[in-house]
Amino acid sequence: MSRLRLFIPTSNGSGSVSESSISRRVHDRKFNGRCFCGLGVTLLQSGTAMNPGRWFVRCPNWKNSDCNFFAWVDEIEGQWEGWRRALSERKMQEDVNEDEAELKMLMMLGRCEAEVSKLRFWLVIMSMVVVCNLVCTMYLILRGF
Repeated sequence: MSRLRLFIPTSNGSGSVSESSISRRVHDRKFNGRCFCGLGVTLLQSGTAMNPGRWFVRCPNWKNSDCNFFAWVDEIEGQWEGWRRALSERKMQEDVNEDEAELKMLMMLGRCEAEVSKLRFWLVIMSMVVVCNLVCTMYLILRGF
């Protein structure tokens, strides 16, 4: 782990803002999630007196953007199980919907194939009728009525 010095404006009680140096350890990995601007959030550990050692996530561009994404990890962790369960149920429902759509498509394909087969049968019958008519007509012409 490396150390990172962050300068965060804090109030000194008089309403004015001063800069104080707060040391925080940066974890090398990304937290599973995205901030409001779509970037993978960064997992950090607080070095403040109020929240010593407490893990949090924030936008990696917190200094350069208006994203303002911030969340304490321990507050999020309690929600993960519910989110995981909801996502799992959603995925299962999507799988069911996909299976139902595939079944409908297969049924439609079966009906189309049956229709094509029926049309081919009638095409053969009609072709045979045309050939029979031509043969009969040629016979009558050659015979002289």
